[in-house]
Amino acid sequence: MKFQRPSFLYPLFSEITLIPGIGPKTFKLLESKIGKKVIDLLFHLPHTVINRLDNLDLKHCPTNSIITKKILITKHISNFYNSKRPYKLIGHCENFEIEIVFFNYKGQYIEKNFPVNSVVIVSGKINRFNEIVKFTNPDYIYEVSQIDKIPKFEPIYPLTAGVNNKLLSKSIRHAIKLIPPDLPEWIPNKIVKENNWPSFSEALKSIHIPNTMIEVDNKSSYLQRLSFDEVFANQLGMQIYKKKYQTLNVNKNKRKSKYFKKCLESLSFNLTNSQNECIEDLYSDLCSKTQMKRILQGDVGSGKTIVALAAILNVIENSKQASLMAPTELLSIQHYNFIKNFTESLSIKVALLTSKIDKDERISILDKISNGYIDIVIGTHSLISDRVTFNNLGIAVIDEQHKFGVIQRSKVLAKGENVHLLLLTATPIPRSLSMTVYGDLDLSEIKEKPKNRKKIITKVLPLEKYEKVKMAISRALENEEKIYWVCPLLEETEKLDLVSLNNRFKILTKSFSKFNPTLAHGKMDNYEREKSIERFFNNESRILIASTVIEVGIDIPDATIIIIENAERFGLAQLHQLRGRVGRGNKQGTCILLYKDNLSKNAVKRLKTLRESDDGFFIAEEDLKLRGFGDIIGFQQSGLKNFKFADPIIHEDLFKLAESYIIKLNKNINDARYNFLLKLFDKAEIINFTET
Repeated sequence: MKFQRPSFLYPLFSEITLIPGIGPKTFKLLESKIGKKVIDLLFHLPHTVINRLDNLDLKHCPTNSIITKKILITKHISNFYNSKRPYKLIGHCENFEIEIVFFNYKGQYIEKNFPVNSVVIVSGKINRFNEIVKFTNPDYIYEVSQIDKIPKFEPIYPLTAGVNNKLLSKSIRHAIKLIPPDLPEWIPNKIVKENNWPSFSEALKSIHIPNTMIEVDNKSSYLQRLSFDEVFANQLGMQIYKKKYQTLNVNKNKRKSKYFKKCLESLSFNLTNSQNECIEDLYSDLCSKTQMKRILQGDVGSGKTIVALAAILNVIENSKQASLMAPTELLSIQHYNFIKNFTESLSIKVALLTSKIDKDERISILDKISNGYIDIVIGTHSLISDRVTFNNLGIAVIDEQHKFGVIQRSKVLAKGENVHLLLLTATPIPRSLSMTVYGDLDLSEIKEKPKNRKKIITKVLPLEKYEKVKMAISRALENEEKIYWVCPLLEETEKLDLVSLNNRFKILTKSFSKFNPTLAHGKMDNYEREKSIERFFNNESRILIASTVIEVGIDIPDATIIIIENAERFGLAQLHQLRGRVGRGNKQGTCILLYKDNLSKNAVKRLKTLRESDDGFFIAEEDLKLRGFGDIIGFQQSGLKNFKFADPIIHEDLFKLAESYIIKLNKNINDARYNFLLKLFDKAEIINFTET
């Protein structure tokens, strides 16, 4: 049964054009930055609150203070003959001369409504010149009798171009009226009382229409309440989705590992303890009565593919098929070659399905997949195409999972009955966020790296050392090594003094023409970009100048050096991912971070952390502390929308509270009283998708 939005919530999910004063032009401005629904307005919180009535006397008010004062108007200085000049009102208050300056105002209106000898109430920011106090384009000016039109405590919102605070505040006040008056409480009274939380409605109303000088910060009871609701709705949705699969009665696999043991015999090294533990997790899932939905998280070069192969081969031994989906054709080819190398002696049929396969071969492969002749299919997102049908798909493996959304995962699962799902990621997520990001999945972590893997040498150098770096890579190229050169920009800009990707390509091509430098970036056609990377892979080129498109999905074992230009502009986790492009073979890998002068404290800390550590899990924790939740790689593709209220760093206690509450719910997790909560926070989409 689908989660239906209760009718009393319909107004909140109407377009904001329902709000008086929001026409087509304003709608477009608000839609791009805030959203197009009434609920989006309500969830757009102020960053501070102004107390307009708590005023010091003018003598002690510093410049840029926001004050409200009664002023006696004594003079008008008109701009009648020059409309480009401001219109001025001169007045007196508390023995000070007051200037009220208006730009782009009609003088007739000011003259009519605020005549000489009238007393007006003015509120806005002041500045001083000698003994003159000046209001420039005040926020409010009324006759004294209309003082009630000035809010005592006014919320100040993050704004978008073309929308001022007054319009936004007025629109949100109208939206507040659409909140249903009797929303049922979904949090247990015990939790509400222990934390001294208001109701959901009260929290929203109090933040948007404050009656006191409330603090709009992460510690306020209002924001704490809203944050918990959001976290709870998010985690509840994922747990319902997870439980749906846990209740499925799956035909258990037998614990067969003969194929995998034969693969291990051909390895020149032993698996790490961490790899073996993860394999046990997979076998336990595959041999249970419930459908596996697990994510395998491991640092760059930790050996995730060989662990995934253990699960794939178990499924094959149980007479079912397997698929492996990767984000790029090149990575698909590499997976194909890796797996084929292990399985050829086992008479296991492996197929590669990419756009480069000609029509006749494609038709043949599709036919063999559907009749069960092919055991393992490897490819890109083309695997979820309607043309691909499986005879008996038992497991779907998705590499670099953050490149694929939840809906794409669900399409993979729809390719068979009770298909096991294994996701791979080289972007470690701190434990504190695992419930937030992977709440619908079981988590396995490869913490160790293979003992034969050499630590990448990381050097941090100023851009002034460019010539020295150039000499170093010249020696490396003569020694038949391959080099990545990464730049943050595609084109030069006036604001940023950075060498663009295209310019760096021209410079390096001129210096190293005999090594055939090639270029790869996100604005290139997919085919063109893949072709460029393929040239690098096939030794037709020895220098790849690229943007961050090489961050994931590329595994070129003989690449030994990566230079990251303007490294201070990259996030810590992103730098670690880029660094992981080298040192993947037997040769020593080197990462050179080039930075510009005048680094911020955060940039210094990022580069220092990267130089001193190669632990992806530690780096992920540090990145989270430095940059915050919203910037972590891959979160946008996780199926989660950005949190409006909650911050996993600041509100870690709320995340833990929500998790413990959901665990206590257990069988009551599908309680109907939560249906509208999931809809209120727009968390039911993924659950509903599984019903279609």
